[in-house]
Amino acid sequence: MGRFTLPVAILSMLVMGNIFFLPFDPASAQVSSPKKFEEYSAAIQKEFGLDAKNFKDSLKGGRADGKDLTKYDLQQLLLGIKIELEHTSDKMIALEITTDHLEDIPDYYTRLLNMRKEAKEDQKKGTKGSPLSRPYP
Repeated sequence: MGRFTLPVAILSMLVMGNIFFLPFDPASAQVSSPKKFEEYSAAIQKEFGLDAKNFKDSLKGGRADGKDLTKYDLQQLLLGIKIELEHTSDKMIALEITTDHLEDIPDYYTRLLNMRKEAKEDQKKGTKGSPLSRPYP
């Protein structure tokens, strides 16, 4: 091993650690357009009394960490916050969970509502709606 190998390795680990483990800073996130962000912020404020300008990722490892809110469909965001508030009273956490779901599936909440509707219809019919009771799509 050369005399610089260990210091370079340690320095590399520190640099890599700083790249991957810095907390999210919303001020550094790219915003598609200030006007669009204002539209989203106003809608979220009106619907939930939540100031999206203060949104910070607080759940580590989320798929949407550091992403611009305007990347997502506004109606899906609003619907998602409403649904996630069934599981938490923290509106910021609900927003963060919503963005994580929408990062994977852009129409996640529409699909979720459709699934719930289908399950309720199955219950009314007396079917269990189990995946085993129906052929795989």
